[in-house]
Amino acid sequence: MIPKSDIHQIESATVRDRGGATVGKVTRVFPSDEDGSAAYVSVASGVLGRRQTLVPVEDATIDGTDLRVGYTKDAITGAPSVGSGHTLSPAEANAVRKHFGLSAVGAATGDMGDPDENLDQAGTGPAGADDTEGAGTTPPA
Repeated sequence: MIPKSDIHQIESATVRDRGGATVGKVTRVFPSDEDGSAAYVSVASGVLGRRQTLVPVEDATIDGTDLRVGYTKDAITGAPSVGSGHTLSPAEANAVRKHFGLSAVGAATGDMGDPDENLDQAGTGPAGADDTEGAGTTPPA
């Protein structure tokens, strides 16, 4: 995560994929609504940087003047492009998240990220059926 206080460090940073290959340059940073940390960056790539794609940066790291992301160059260059507005719509954010195999913005998931987990019924199924088996019960002595 790139905290709000470090966003200035990634503006115009060189974006490198998970293998270290150069992908392009950060042209815009889209902060999260929750805490202002960087949520997405727009990356200029291709001939003269004309292609602008969105990349989630939840797990990105700063390495000097580089922003290292956990995706391949092909995944990044094939990501959805930036719209014309100054904000990122929920539809645009969800299209990007889907492209990178992430859960949708606002999608409730279990504590282990299992979208099929139903926390309202924790501990009611057979043992081992979910990671909350036994929730709300006293452990055996």
